[in-house]
Amino acid sequence: MKVQTTASPAEFYAAAGEWLEREPARNNVLLVHALDPNGVPPGQGDPVFSWVTDGSGAVVGAAFARMPYRMPLTEMSDDAARALAEHLVTVLPDLEGVAGAASSAKVFAARWAELTGKTAHSERDQWLMICTETTRPDDASGGPRMSTPDDLDTVAEWFMAGMRDSGLPPDQIAQRARQLAGGQIAGGRQIVWEDANGTPVGAAGWGLNFAGVIRPAGVFVSPDHRAGGYATLLLGEVTARALENGADACVCTHFLKYESMLAVVEKVGYRRLADFTEYRFE
Repeated sequence: MKVQTTASPAEFYAAAGEWLEREPARNNVLLVHALDPNGVPPGQGDPVFSWVTDGSGAVVGAAFARMPYRMPLTEMSDDAARALAEHLVTVLPDLEGVAGAASSAKVFAARWAELTGKTAHSERDQWLMICTETTRPDDASGGPRMSTPDDLDTVAEWFMAGMRDSGLPPDQIAQRARQLAGGQIAGGRQIVWEDANGTPVGAAGWGLNFAGVIRPAGVFVSPDHRAGGYATLLLGEVTARALENGADACVCTHFLKYESMLAVVEKVGYRRLADFTEYRFE
């Protein structure tokens, strides 16, 4: 196995993009990092895009790292995951953690622990979920409007609250939340839901279309309005808009610790596609 790295999203996509697009739903996060103008989050040092090739030169795995985030990686063979760890330990010895396909993340984390002497703590088990059709409810309370720059401060604060369990320091959460919210607003890819009285109760956005797949991002309902079913309305609305505007599918990540959210995503029409997990290195 051979591992190659670059700080260039364009170089990474040229090397691994065709392989990633064979499974665009499972690999959506890596495609976002490579192709979205806002796909490289603010962080420390240069980003590190990695791809693994076998003896014939074919791509068999990929990953993206930017300190201090946990590194997303694709599904890959055990040998490829171990080779990736063995290479990256020389490039990113202070890597905070890894996230992705459960089996590959487990092998990578185990090898990383062997190489560094650190402990790999399993955290935040997830389901990657996919939706190919949905319907809007007839009895929705209130309705959506497009977000404007005047909404940025409020929505960024909401998104910060939604990232509280990410393991990132508060200043990094604030930077990432504002980047995400600002990019969505500038791109016309974010809505605010207002109740029947015109009060903003939540917001949601969606990403760009990569190989037919769009990811809703930043779905958040104000704590004062959690009982109104607005999470379902927000996720359903952005999913419907994505599918109506050319997406073959939408994907989202469901964190298993938030049991109440499973009913929300299933009601919209999402179903389990793959098991993901995260490991924190300490």
